[in-house]
Amino acid sequence: MAPAGLAWQTLPEPGVLALVDTVSRRAAALARPDPADLPITELVTVEQQVARWLDPATRSDAETVLAGRLAGDPMPTLRSVCWLIASWAVVLHLRTGAAPSEVLDRLTLCGIWRGPQAPETERIWELLTAQVRTGALAALTDDVGTATAFRAAAHTRVAGYAECLLHHSLMLMSSLWLTLGAHGLEPPDVAATLAVYTHDGFDRPQGSFRPLG
Repeated sequence: MAPAGLAWQTLPEPGVLALVDTVSRRAAALARPDPADLPITELVTVEQQVARWLDPATRSDAETVLAGRLAGDPMPTLRSVCWLIASWAVVLHLRTGAAPSEVLDRLTLCGIWRGPQAPETERIWELLTAQVRTGALAALTDDVGTATAFRAAAHTRVAGYAECLLHHSLMLMSSLWLTLGAHGLEPPDVAATLAVYTHDGFDRPQGSFRPLG
């Protein structure tokens, strides 16, 4: 179910839903990703934990659950988070008219750095933000080169790096969530809705997100 101000509609093509902003009348088509690339069950699980992470009462537990999913291959969880960020960028586009890619370009963490380590801390934060932007842009555009760049940057053997990138992604999602709220929006359960009302057995369109009208 979509929050107030947003509405889901069916489309003639199978496996795709339209998300309509009832205020701006803008609409976008959303489709589940290729199951061989990113299963919808993974997306739904991560989406549920992100919702719990946004609640201060369950934040610590949710991040523990998400971090636990990084064991072995961290990419499905990290890419799911980036896919959700891309979907939120599309939601903000529907309300404001700003291109989703521009929304991703503006993703940032606001903070004040003090002390002798400040420049290095800021450099690391900007590096992590750039990597999250790349992952979200890969999900938004379905571009193979961008996806490869994100995988190469994120799939490192440095101990604890995946957990660090996950935490940074969640912090960026929190910032984007506040921006959505400032425009009277709540992120809809995109993955859960696609899981219920679409299926994998269809000729998948190019990409998970595209404008309508």
